[in-house]
This record gives sequence, C-alpha cells and structure tokens, in this order.
Amino acid sequence: MVTLCYQSSFLFLKTNDNQFMETNTQTDTQKKSIETHSSQSWLENLLAEKIKKNPQFSLRAFSRMVDVSPAVLSRVLSGKRKLTFNLAVRIADALVLAPFERELLYSFYLSNEPADAVTEKSKKEKELSMDCFNAMKEWYHYGITQLLYIESFKEDPKWIAKMLSISELEAKLAIDRLLRLEILDRNEFGKIYRTATHLSTSTDIASAGIRHFQKQILEKSIASLETDDISERDITSITIAINEDQIPQAKAEIKKFRMKMSEFLATGEKTRVYNLGIHLIPLSKSTNGDIHELS
Repeated sequence: MVTLCYQSSFLFLKTNDNQFMETNTQTDTQKKSIETHSSQSWLENLLAEKIKKNPQFSLRAFSRMVDVSPAVLSRVLSGKRKLTFNLAVRIADALVLAPFERELLYSFYLSNEPADAVTEKSKKEKELSMDCFNAMKEWYHYGITQLLYIESFKEDPKWIAKMLSISELEAKLAIDRLLRLEILDRNEFGKIYRTATHLSTSTDIASAGIRHFQKQILEKSIASLETDDISERDITSITIAINEDQIPQAKAEIKKFRMKMSEFLATGEKTRVYNLGIHLIPLSKSTNGDIHELS
C-alpha cells in the first residue's frame, strides 16, 4: 500500500513502496463494440492495427514503447499473465490513447469480477481508485492543497488556475476530486479546508501515479532552470564516487533533511508554493558485482 499523508502543512508519501479530463466521448455504437472485448483481444487488436499501418512494427517494438520485456507483453496478450495497472498506464501513454480508450484500458485492471457481481460499493471503490490515481499523478493537486495555506487564497478556479498556470477546468476538476477523496472538506460556513485524511490505494496504482508525478516535477525543474531568476530557485548538484552500502542510510538522512527544510521554509507568512526535490541517481554501472535493476 502507498499512502498520501497530510501532517501539519506538509504533504508526503509513505510507502510499504495529456489530457486531464478523462471523459467518455465515444458513441454508443463504439462503446458497445469496445465493451465486448477482453483486455487480451483489445490489446491484440491494437497491435494488429499498428502492424497494419507499419509492417516494421512488432511485439518487440511495442514492448520497447511500454518498457517491458517482449516475454511479459506476450504473456499478457495470450492471457497467461494479468494486466497490471502500471502496464496499463504505460500502454496508454506510449500509444497516446484517447480519453475513452484510456478509461477502457484502466477498467480491464479495475474490473476483475463478473459484471453481475458488481455492486454499488465496488463500483464506488473503483471510481475512488481512479480518483486516487489521478490525484497522485497530477502535480497541481499537491499544489492546490498547499495554496490553501496562503492567506490570500481564493476558492476560485480562475484564481487557482492563474497561480498554478493550469486551466480553469483543471483547477475545478482537481478541487472536486480532492473533495470526493475527503482530502479537502467544507466547514459549516462552506469554506474549504484541508482534512487529516490519508489517501490510500494499491501499490500498483500508486506507483504508476507517483512515477508520473515525479516526471512532471523533473520537467518543472527543467522549465524553472530556463525561466525563473536564480534568486528564486536553487538547482545544484554534485557528482561523487560512493560506497553503495551507504545508500539506505543516505536515503534516511535525505528524508530527515526534507522534513527539516520544509518546517524551516514554512515558518512565518506563506506567500508562494514551492517543490523541494532531492535526487540521488547512479551515473555509472556498479562494480561491486551486484546487478541493480529498475523496478
């Protein structure tokens, strides 16, 4: 399980690890046709269409696009291996699927029980799983929860959109989603506030959302390097030869530093939302004999 936690004014992730609006725009005929497919046949048809358009396209090329081995993809297509949510997201991103196609692909993971076994409760749980995924993957959900700490905050999609440089629609949908997930709530006067609710979902769904979020933050860092004055940002790094056995302790120390720096920066009147990111990444292959594979 992965939990999105709110403590004091800080947001952090606790692990035991584009199109924003995913509305359904297909016709009834398309919908009925698509719904007759299993994940296996639907993915097979996708691959067949790619090969038809480009004879050089292959299972191996498809597997490279979604960053899994051809063997794993082959087993998914043959029905011998279940489609994971992580793989569903990778396929949707790689093939730039339309919103309704993306929704359908995700449903293959979320709807494992027979249709006659689906209850209102299980349907609601699936809807919350998708809400949870979207809240974790889009950076501005985190931004909105922190904007509430700014004294001049306005619960106005136009104001929020301007502050975060997103669309008004994205701002409105994000607030609605955070309210559904009970991360935000309203007091007796109708004013919005942050709750102490912890947002939980399966590790598979959460890891897909978190990975997407981290990519967005890295892209934001690159953009900041080009657009923000050096007095408003700090993007620095150091390259060092390390003892890999020290990595677990280093990660623990980095976590403590993040929290300490967050507390320091949040002292006094809050006027702007920032992201504090620290990256410890390998630049060379290991020489200690161990094979490190990315999960």
